[in-house]
Amino acid sequence: DVTVTDLAARLGAEVQGKINQKPVTGVAPLAAAGKGDVTFQTSPVPAGVSPAGAGSIIISTAESATRADNEQIYLVVKHPRRAFAAALEMIVQAADMTREKSLIDKTALVHPHAFIAPGTIIGAECRIEAGAVIQAGVVMGDGCHIGSNSVLSHCRIGNHVVIGSGTVIGDGGFGFEMTEKGAIRLSHVGIVRIADACSIGSHCAIDRGSLGDTVFGNSVMMDNLCHIAHNVQLGDRVVIAGQCGISGSVTIGADVQIGGQVGIAPHLTIADGAILTARSG
Repeated sequence: DVTVTDLAARLGAEVQGKINQKPVTGVAPLAAAGKGDVTFQTSPVPAGVSPAGAGSIIISTAESATRADNEQIYLVVKHPRRAFAAALEMIVQAADMTREKSLIDKTALVHPHAFIAPGTIIGAECRIEAGAVIQAGVVMGDGCHIGSNSVLSHCRIGNHVVIGSGTVIGDGGFGFEMTEKGAIRLSHVGIVRIADACSIGSHCAIDRGSLGDTVFGNSVMMDNLCHIAHNVQLGDRVVIAGQCGISGSVTIGADVQIGGQVGIAPHLTIADGAILTARSG
């Protein structure tokens, strides 16, 4: 078990608040962190966000700890995102699935040249084409069609989902922190959750969440050659045309229509029913 004392020593952090030796229970985004979780913030009071539930918060300046109470512990460091990346390496350990059996329904059709790792669950009447790779821990509902040479990891797939050839779901996103020696990647510990009746085209890339999850609502329709970054939230019945790029932590409401080659910057919200015409930015 990793304690706050262990984290402070590893990060070289100044500790503010009443420290204890209880183990850290997890990591979470600032708005969702609960007691026992570690999170981080880079400003004193982010707009609309309260860190009141967090057990430990990695921050950049002592002045940012003015909202501390008896339940919170602040670890003051120079570079909070970089320190948080180091904390992730201490706290989050990958599960060993090599000894788990795969549960493949007897009605599923798996091509002999597909690869199914241990610890996967594949529902009834699924069809998995040649060259597809289903990594450990993937859960797939009934009636799914997984195209040839697609790669699935760190994801939960609903019922009657179609995934085109060459699509990659569940790889880490483009999260990084700049240092004096160049960029360092930040670990991603979330997954991709795809609800029922979604259709995803060929050669798309859908990144797993960094802390929370990347989420597709029901009946999302996505064309070929699209990129969905980490922590994107897509509502029900969203339609996305080819060559679109949606940056990290974007929230898109239900029934949104997105034309070809649209690009959406990070952390934006698109309301229900919006129409973004082709090549909008």
